[in-house]
Amino acid sequence: MKRRLRRKVKIDGPLRQTSSAYATITDLPDELVEKIVEDLDDNGSICRLSLTCKRLHFLVLPTFFSRNKLENLENGFFHCHDPVPELLEAIRTALFVRNLSTFTFYFPSGIEQLISDMSSLRGLLVRIPPVCQILIRLPLYIQYMYGLQGTYLIMERWGREFLKLLETIPKSGCRDLTLLDPIGYLHDKLHVAAPPPAKPTGTKSRGTRKLGGLRSCPHVNGMSKIQILSPRLFQPFFIGWIIDTLELNQESLVCIHLDVTSIIPVVLSRLSESMNLPALKEVKISSSFNLIWEGLWSFLNRHPSITSLHLNGIFPFKELHIPDPPIILPYLTQLTAMSPVVTMLLQHRNRVPLLSSVHVLFNLAQSELDPLPAIATHAHISSLQLSNSLDGDICSILNGHIHEDRFTRIITSLSYVRSVVLNQSINFYDSSLFTIKRWLYLFPHLEHVSLSFGLLDARLELSDEEKHDVVTEFATQLAADRAMMKTLSAGLSLAVNLDDLRRMPGFKA
Repeated sequence: MKRRLRRKVKIDGPLRQTSSAYATITDLPDELVEKIVEDLDDNGSICRLSLTCKRLHFLVLPTFFSRNKLENLENGFFHCHDPVPELLEAIRTALFVRNLSTFTFYFPSGIEQLISDMSSLRGLLVRIPPVCQILIRLPLYIQYMYGLQGTYLIMERWGREFLKLLETIPKSGCRDLTLLDPIGYLHDKLHVAAPPPAKPTGTKSRGTRKLGGLRSCPHVNGMSKIQILSPRLFQPFFIGWIIDTLELNQESLVCIHLDVTSIIPVVLSRLSESMNLPALKEVKISSSFNLIWEGLWSFLNRHPSITSLHLNGIFPFKELHIPDPPIILPYLTQLTAMSPVVTMLLQHRNRVPLLSSVHVLFNLAQSELDPLPAIATHAHISSLQLSNSLDGDICSILNGHIHEDRFTRIITSLSYVRSVVLNQSINFYDSSLFTIKRWLYLFPHLEHVSLSFGLLDARLELSDEEKHDVVTEFATQLAADRAMMKTLSAGLSLAVNLDDLRRMPGFKA
């Protein structure tokens, strides 16, 4: 009937004006269509409307993305921290989204949207060319992955979909992958007591496929940087994917950053044994709790190409009857590690000939090895940083090197040090500014000093002007006593140029 009416209108000239009664949204001007889309609150309806024809597709979706503050898709940038429903599905179907260079996405907390977004993201990565840089924050559901039984129950609903996404990312051509934790702090209960599988489970076989037994498939393109900053992924369910991904990208990986807080030592040793990365240059492995790494020295000796090494919360495994093997890192330039690791790593001479910067992390709750004698055996180290944990005062560390005994000779032998950083995490009222000054004076050729402000003044409620006066007064004393000193900084913004102080009227050396 409708077809006959349209035909009649076309034939009968006087009735042509009545054809507007049969007009659809595709006959409306672009301005009206955009106005209609702006008034729609149902994202699903907007996405379905964009699939009706090519004109509406290129007209409706840009308006939808602009309303959700996604205006750089054509330029290759996607950043979304609070996704609305159907957002990823709309991007997956958008024909004008063809190339993305960076992709940042924070998964939502709703389970239904979570599963839908994982599926849509997989479809997007398969459709478009390789995305060079991908950053994903894991969903809040992953915080409940404690223990073997609870893990499998939670994985039953969304874990498979998430693991499929993890498998898709390396195969999509991603070069730089970062996985963030859903929350910024961890608890003691995060430790996993369940042992890992005896061997990472294999690919799908005929018959049953055990949950957590998925492996990443081989791919051609190699990844250069992997950052797994969610310790919740170091669980039996995902450990097979992590090991396989590291193995499949062993020829191309240059940087790895792993937060292994939740891992148990036996899994860490197995993980490190699977790493053989000939191009590796930057390594950062951290734990919020003290973790003993049995295969640490073996791992380092297998990777002589490392230039930057950061080990936070990691302690070496040491038996008295087994001598320490020599560590050879000929290209290492930066080292950040706990005091025992620094001491043991530098106790062999001429094994780190290019090392110039050392950052010692103290944990006063543990028995500390004095790292300064070992550092003193390497004259190429020019930058020294000392940081302590929340327990204790850094002045107690420095006091042992001030008295006229053998420790003074060790400090004096560090005359090649040009830059010193002292980092105190919290203020201590028993901190002695006199101790800081005497310790710094033991370095005859010091040029740059950076201190936490709490080491200069423990008072908390000071104005910016008062803080600046405190820093300037201490800097003036250094400028008068140390002619080679150039800069003093306290905190992020309080920095003083000592050469400028020396040129001020009335300055006396």
